[in-house]
Amino acid sequence: MNKDEARELHWLLLSFAGLFHKKFLLNLRKQSSIDPRAKKNQVKILNVLYQQEGLTPTELGKMLDIEKGSLTTLLDQLEEMGFIVREVDPDDRRKLLLSLSVVGREKMDEAMDRYTGSIMELFAKADLEELETFKNSLRVVVEFMKKL
Repeated sequence: MNKDEARELHWLLLSFAGLFHKKFLLNLRKQSSIDPRAKKNQVKILNVLYQQEGLTPTELGKMLDIEKGSLTTLLDQLEEMGFIVREVDPDDRRKLLLSLSVVGREKMDEAMDRYTGSIMELFAKADLEELETFKNSLRVVVEFMKKL
């Protein structure tokens, strides 16, 4: 990759991130209402743990770009609310693994139902062929990003 290609890739990634936030995340956050006490970053944590249980705090912090001290406070609060559990890794007692609690999973299941409705509404007027191309493109992007 040359410098011009790298610049274009950088521009595309930042453009995607901004559009994703504006068109998608803000809309979903309005629908979230997982709990009135839950802060924006706590909702993000719950969403990640809904998809990937058993993450360490370090892995989670890197995924969401949250500093260790801030993450600990957010996790403490989520644990107090009964949404997450911390368990010792059976393969390495020095590590803690984060997972949703039963209550946390129930709340996220409810939120996912609302998110799904919101997504259906957002894409209701989209051309079906373009929507299929979009979904396939996202699959390619996700699989490629996993390889990096």
